[in-house]
Amino acid sequence: MTNLKEIVEKIKNKDLVEALKLCDDYNDKNNQHIISNFKGVIHLIKGNLELSEKNLLKSIELKPQFEDPIKNLYSLNLKKKKFDKVLFYAKKLVELNSFNNEYNYQLAYAHELNNNLNETIENYLKYISLDGKNKKQAYNNIGCLYLQRNNPKTAKDYFLKGIEFGEDKIIINNLFRSYILLRDTINSDILFRKAENIDKNFLEFKYNKAKYLILKNEIENAIKILKDNINNSQFLITLLILYSNIGRKEDCNKLLTESKDRIINEPEFLNYYGLKLLYEGNFKDGWKYYEYRNSKITDFFKGISEWSGEEIKDKTIVVFNEQGIGDSIQFSKYIIPLTKIAQNVTFAVQTNIQNIFSKEIPNLSIETINDCKNKKFDFKIALGSLIKFFFEENFNKNENLLQTNKNNDLKWNKKINTDKLNVGIVWSGGFNGANEPYRSIPLKSLRKIFLLKANFYCLQNEIWDRDRDDFNSLDLIDCGKYKLDEISSIIKNLDLVITSDTSILHLSASLNKETWGMLALHPDWRWGEFNKINPYSNLTIYNQLSFNDWSNVENQIYSDLEKKIINRKN
Repeated sequence: MTNLKEIVEKIKNKDLVEALKLCDDYNDKNNQHIISNFKGVIHLIKGNLELSEKNLLKSIELKPQFEDPIKNLYSLNLKKKKFDKVLFYAKKLVELNSFNNEYNYQLAYAHELNNNLNETIENYLKYISLDGKNKKQAYNNIGCLYLQRNNPKTAKDYFLKGIEFGEDKIIINNLFRSYILLRDTINSDILFRKAENIDKNFLEFKYNKAKYLILKNEIENAIKILKDNINNSQFLITLLILYSNIGRKEDCNKLLTESKDRIINEPEFLNYYGLKLLYEGNFKDGWKYYEYRNSKITDFFKGISEWSGEEIKDKTIVVFNEQGIGDSIQFSKYIIPLTKIAQNVTFAVQTNIQNIFSKEIPNLSIETINDCKNKKFDFKIALGSLIKFFFEENFNKNENLLQTNKNNDLKWNKKINTDKLNVGIVWSGGFNGANEPYRSIPLKSLRKIFLLKANFYCLQNEIWDRDRDDFNSLDLIDCGKYKLDEISSIIKNLDLVITSDTSILHLSASLNKETWGMLALHPDWRWGEFNKINPYSNLTIYNQLSFNDWSNVENQIYSDLEKKIINRKN
């Protein structure tokens, strides 16, 4: 009579035909749940996923507490990319055996596949706290999650924790990537040497090296690495973006024509392609591919249907901000026409920007994302996805959702000295904002402007290391410590705001303050054809003419600001 160990050996040795025959010959009715599981495993190895699933489900039906078929269904659905089912079976395993800590790891990974950030981190940390055997991998996975969500500062901390349990080329390169994104040249130099010594031929190292060289402004050397590895889509997409940013449009378009068919299904390429089309004014295709933007994976309202333009006069809808502060300010006005066709609209925003939006708009409530997570809505839509429905709408001059606090307005009206022209200044944004590092300007490239006799108010809260000495040497009034609602009141009492492409540009222009915007050679998509439809009426744009050279912007602003100061005196 066939015994179970014999079947196991046949499966281990990949003698699957004989293993299946032995399963069919097995007669002990008490172990049929095991035989069904074996059959499921055999068909899984053979790639017969439907037969595999049928047998594994039968095994569970015969013995619901049997863990092995559930583990195998977890693996089967990984292969099928049915991530909702992966999560279902991961939860099942934890319910059946909460003492098996490896199940917490599997549950964390299942949540990761379903883009459930908080649950993913919670379960990885639980796995670590229960002394999981692979703490380094768990810390690395958490770090990668934060990298994907454009938060290298937090990612770096988790990679450093993981390295405490041992170094390898994967986690070292992830830490290297974090320092590059943080523009930390000192630690990037250290990690470059360390990663190179471990494995200079590792593909992730080659990619990081290219990004590192871009950080060091060794553009041609970076291009060479990217071209040498152009068969890899990550290198190809980075090269396309780099060509755009440095003004080599012909090279970009040529490469795009040659490679588009090969990478048309890559989400990262589709995101890039969507932004390119929007910049050029191809809105029909641009909005379609814009849905592949990285921020779209952030979904605060799972289980609610996404609005796709259907009638909602008797429906409630939540619009949530999934992007940066600048996006929430610039694009919030597209909620106004939505309020005219829906029964009720809720704009869910991050806590730190809630107070800059007016609560006096009919049919609209402004709430924090956390406060309305458990509320019921008929529909949801990300703010970035709402634009396509109303971007051609006619808005009144400076019509938007912004407000300022009248008490703060009055306070700053009394505090600001009016003996000189009062100018707000912003030269750089967050380390990982859109189009960085190209949209941010080295402070030394604007020093000439500060020779003019005006009061300059620094409105940004992050000072890059490269700018620290210049910042300390200049006579700037530092307002970086204030929250955004306070900054709004400061702006209202200034004469002018001069800013690079940051949230302050959108805040100032939306508050109807005269604003001078300093834009890179190849700015973000919103400054292309899209900007001609509903431009800020009080914004003057100064465009960089040559890559990595802000001298024309500095000289033009110096000249215009000097005239403004003279006119004020007269």
